[in-house]
Amino acid sequence: MTTTDTTVKLSLRDLPRTLGASVHHDIAWVVPEDLGTSAMWVQPGSTLHLEVDLTSVDEGVLAQVSGEADLHGECVRCLDPVTETVTFEAADVYFEKPRTLAHPSAEEEVPEETRMVGVGDVVDLEPLVRDEVLDLVDPLPLCRPDCPGLCPQCGVHLADVPADHHHDVIDPRLASLAALLGDAGPDEEMAGGVAPDAPIVEEGTTPEPSTREEQGRGRD
Repeated sequence: MTTTDTTVKLSLRDLPRTLGASVHHDIAWVVPEDLGTSAMWVQPGSTLHLEVDLTSVDEGVLAQVSGEADLHGECVRCLDPVTETVTFEAADVYFEKPRTLAHPSAEEEVPEETRMVGVGDVVDLEPLVRDEVLDLVDPLPLCRPDCPGLCPQCGVHLADVPADHHHDVIDPRLASLAALLGDAGPDEEMAGGVAPDAPIVEEGTTPEPSTREEQGRGRD
């Protein structure tokens, strides 16, 4: 087994260039820092075991790679850790660079996405593996399909509390008034300074004297 620290570059010196000839490699790749996305990633420093078959074909080498990776992330609803094991298989042709075209025309130039056999007769498999792993990353990982998430008011896991868990939410525009009413005593709850037992007087009428006022006038 071949162990590589940061890159997955294999030499083709052991591969006969006879059409159809092939070699097999077992590779233990130490994962770099950025294999994955911000949603899910392969743990940096972990070992990724790859099985590689290289086959000579017309104009280049066919590379076939398979492996298994553990993707780590956080549930987008409750932020609990999420781990998912994925298997992948990738294949692509690495073309030999044309030796006769020192200055190729626009029509003869090789597209940028074409994989090429590198200087020193090597193939770099890291882009091939990286593209395959990125295709398997879930952009919105969940700890379980029916995860209820977190309470937006207190942040508690909704899966850990009763189904009727809730908070009485006060309109922010009325919060100050609610605080004042909560602190007010019985004598302070009258509207506009009017006692709760004060008689109601309709507009345009003369208030009738109270019983005490009538008794006072009788003594006079």
